[in-house]
Amino acid sequence: MEQKKRKRLGEILIDQNLLTPIIVKRAIQIAKNSTQFLGQTLEDMGILTGEEIAQALSVQYGYKFVTDICRFTIAAGVLDSISLNEAVENRIFPLSIKAGCLALAMADPTNEEIVSNIAERLNLRVVIFITTTQDIMKAISKNYLRKELKQMAMTLLIVNSNVRERHGLVKVLTGEGYQVLQAVDAEDGIQQVLLHQPRLVITAKEMPITDGFTFLTQLKSHPETKRIPVILVSSRATDEEEAIAFRRGFFDYISMPVKDITLSARVKRAFAIGKGYDFHLQQDLSPESLI
Repeated sequence: MEQKKRKRLGEILIDQNLLTPIIVKRAIQIAKNSTQFLGQTLEDMGILTGEEIAQALSVQYGYKFVTDICRFTIAAGVLDSISLNEAVENRIFPLSIKAGCLALAMADPTNEEIVSNIAERLNLRVVIFITTTQDIMKAISKNYLRKELKQMAMTLLIVNSNVRERHGLVKVLTGEGYQVLQAVDAEDGIQQVLLHQPRLVITAKEMPITDGFTFLTQLKSHPETKRIPVILVSSRATDEEEAIAFRRGFFDYISMPVKDITLSARVKRAFAIGKGYDFHLQQDLSPESLI
């Protein structure tokens, strides 16, 4: 039997009277130029909300849409089916296991590989529900980490394996009134960024397993984190390394040890022009640019 051809996301958005054909056409071109998905481009530009995109994806793939998954009570043992790392990296969340089926909330229905791997590993049929990344991260924070996820305007993350350096930076910036999150390495940093969406990340260059450059590459590979400004700190600073850091896409570069007043000034500058550093503003992806 011939498989029914799946409608394109742009066509669905037009059918739902959310967008006009001309806006879809121009948004597709912008998405191609920025090498990202159409839905992410539209959300970045503020044309559609994450929930509107998720609802359209549910229509496109034929899955049910679910919202506010934090309201669900997750039975004991269900969380054990998916690790915290797996949930964060793939933006998925297990809802229930019943009658040989795993109900799985996910933000990206194109990630068929993770669904296949989970089904094979658990020997369960996976039933997919589409929701927003924000809903998934809130559910992960509540159920895995046992704390409520809150967006804090003055939040930044420090990623540094050197305890003394990390605590020194935390002390200065906490004293300046910032909400400071801490990560001990790049893997921990990715989790913290995805879960808490800080306004700024400060990462050490020298870390075990993954250095600051690779960490930045990982951040830029996630649609939810690619536009967050990142400052690189290095204890072995050279002019050549500083030039490389800016070419790689770091927002700023600081050599250690750093004076308190310098650190404060660099962070203030990052927060002050953080919006201007966003991808959609750099590329003039305003709604008006589509019309």
